[in-house]
Amino acid sequence: MKAHIFAEDSNTTTEVRTKPAKEYFQGLFGMVAGLTEELSNSADTSLHVLSEEFGVLRGDQSIADVTESEQDESADLWENAKEQLLTAAREADVMVILLSTDAFDKTAGEIWPELVEEAKPDSIWCIGAARSTLDAIDFEKLDKKGCSVITYQRVGVARIGTDTREDLLQAIDQKVSG
Repeated sequence: MKAHIFAEDSNTTTEVRTKPAKEYFQGLFGMVAGLTEELSNSADTSLHVLSEEFGVLRGDQSIADVTESEQDESADLWENAKEQLLTAAREADVMVILLSTDAFDKTAGEIWPELVEEAKPDSIWCIGAARSTLDAIDFEKLDKKGCSVITYQRVGVARIGTDTREDLLQAIDQKVSG
């Protein structure tokens, strides 16, 4: 089983730039790092971190390893993120998108019809976004593909709520046990 998580970086960081992105970003990003670890127990999990400073990072990628060419690509952060979302949707059994309204609108929101078209049938989708964003998303085509959709209405800066995380993990366990 393959899982992809898309989330934004955090302003709170550690001083150690050799740490992987999932450990470099601190504060409430810890929720995302923790979810990544939990999903790794039952799925091959890829974390994609959207950073205006560094571009789109892999969760296991060290900040110190970000090359100048990758930093140049950060100017194309939103285009790069859209490409990675589409690629991930094709292979993901579990797709987790935890973005602020602005980041969601510039990425998944702009390509939502294509993203849904690429979605793997019977996959699990977890979207954490503001109510206005969730209200604007058409989930009907995902439902028609047999996809499970779990939503978390973001309140403040929390990326995902405890109940939503539990719902997601339970859905994955049910899928694994068939």
